[in-house]
This record gives sequence, structure tokens and C-alpha cells, in this order.
Amino acid sequence: MNERYYNILAAVDGSPQAHQALMEAVETARRNNARLYIAQVVNSAGMLMNRATPVSQLIEEEKRAAIKLLEEEVAGIDYYNKQMITCVGSPKKALCFDLPETYKIDLIYIGATGKSAIERRLVGSTTDYVVNNAPCSVMVVK
Repeated sequence: MNERYYNILAAVDGSPQAHQALMEAVETARRNNARLYIAQVVNSAGMLMNRATPVSQLIEEEKRAAIKLLEEEVAGIDYYNKQMITCVGSPKKALCFDLPETYKIDLIYIGATGKSAIERRLVGSTTDYVVNNAPCSVMVVK
């Protein structure tokens, strides 16, 4: 484990565990005077099932909802060095590869679970994937 972190990523999805992970990430960022990236990944895989609405329209609607959620999550956070990120794609790929590489992340905070038990069985746990594949330290928060 590093003695000091410079770029911390907190993944949010609206779940209580993700909110708790964000709160702990804020405290770690403060202690380390680190840059805090707060990210929500809009999962594009589920959008392809609804063929009545164009995918581009679904993506825009989901991005607006993600931005609203991020704004609600950070509304009460008094920390000067934070940045909100919204991206579209695979949450597993974004949290493990894309965001850590782009932002030089050295610590990821993620909730233990944000999905229902059925969804975890069908698509696998994003948290499990991040823990096993991330290029940096991962803090899982219950």
C-alpha cells in the first residue's frame, strides 16, 4: 500500500455503499492533498435491448441522469480538488483501465455492491472485477 496517494477515483452509482465509498475517498483525498475524481459510468450494454428508442437518445438521457446523480453526490462535499467524470461504456473496463490510465489513478474507492443479487449473478460483480484487474490499490467499502 502506498504511503501517499495523488489521484483517487471514487465510483458512484447511487447505492448506499457507493455513497459511503465516496465519503471515505473524500477523507483520504484530504489527508493526502490528492486530486479526487468522482465517476459514474453509464453502462451502454443495457441500452441495446430497447430498440424502440434510438441508442443516441438513450445515451443522452442516461448521461443527463448520471450528471444529475453526480451533482447530488458532490453537493455536500467541501473539498477543493475534485472533478466529476461521466462516461459511457463498460463500467468494468472504464474503472479498471480507461480512467486509471487517463487520470493516473493510484487508488480506487468502490462500494462492495451496487446491484441486486440477480444482476450480480447474471453480469458479474463490477467490484469483483475491479479488485482483481485494477492496476492500482482498491478500497472496497461496505
